[in-house]
Amino acid sequence: MTDDIDRISLTLPSSMVDRLDGIVDDWEYDSRSEAIRDSLRDFFANYEWETGGEERHHGTIVIVHDHHVSGIADDLQTIQHEMADAITSVQHIHLSHDTCMETLVVEGAARDITELANRLRALSGVQQVKVVVVGE
Repeated sequence: MTDDIDRISLTLPSSMVDRLDGIVDDWEYDSRSEAIRDSLRDFFANYEWETGGEERHHGTIVIVHDHHVSGIADDLQTIQHEMADAITSVQHIHLSHDTCMETLVVEGAARDITELANRLRALSGVQQVKVVVVGE
């Protein structure tokens, strides 16, 4: 933390303060301020993601799919090869006899990551796609 810190006042309903204090205790933050700074970093990353632009974003796309659906592995691999510029790495995990999960580490413009996620969502056999983008 730098020495250049501004102090602000924050007005919250008591129910939110109680929830904040519970999280501060449960996640072992040093203070409310530290928890709020952490939350704001996530808020800022989401804002940057939502407003798009050409800046580079980093994150993950998690895909859960039924590996018994005919052609799903080939379709996933084809899309990953076609969008290789946005993908840093891929991890494949067997969750059960029927279900697999792939985690793609991604980097690129918001429009490219969104296109990749949407193409994956459209595949038959894909049960869930979750995109998580983080700040630098």
